[in-house]
Amino acid sequence: MTLISLNTASLLLGVSKRTLWRRIATGSLSVSRSDDLQGRTLISLADIAQDIGITLNGEVIAAIQNAEAGLARDQLELALAFLEVGQTERALPWLQIAAAHGDVDAMLTLGEIQLYDSAEDPKISLNWIRRAAIAGHPLALAIMEALPGQLRRREGPAE
Repeated sequence: MTLISLNTASLLLGVSKRTLWRRIATGSLSVSRSDDLQGRTLISLADIAQDIGITLNGEVIAAIQNAEAGLARDQLELALAFLEVGQTERALPWLQIAAAHGDVDAMLTLGEIQLYDSAEDPKISLNWIRRAAIAGHPLALAIMEALPGQLRRREGPAE
């Protein structure tokens, strides 16, 4: 049985931890009695599998466990799995976490998604692409080179 924290379950399901606590209170979701060295509340991945929206094969389950452990590459892999099935809203938090952990592919992907989202400030998306370029990502470098000079030379992070 694969156990995950409420934080991870919340990200996988695209719901708040408060929603999960309500499900636990009503009995529709049970808490594991296994000890967690970090004091986290754990639930069985199998209990929420049907609501996640991606196929949970061995590779995805391993990615979930590694992403929960803080591995940026696996956080990116989960984001890409959600993007493959058109669940951008569930992919974004994983991209943000992986990008914050320094994964340059996540930075570029996050920047590209935000660039095409009309609700987002383009400065934020360009900041992610710029950070990927500074880290040496070849595609991000090419994108930055293709931008008009004023955007390419903008200094400082977006607020």
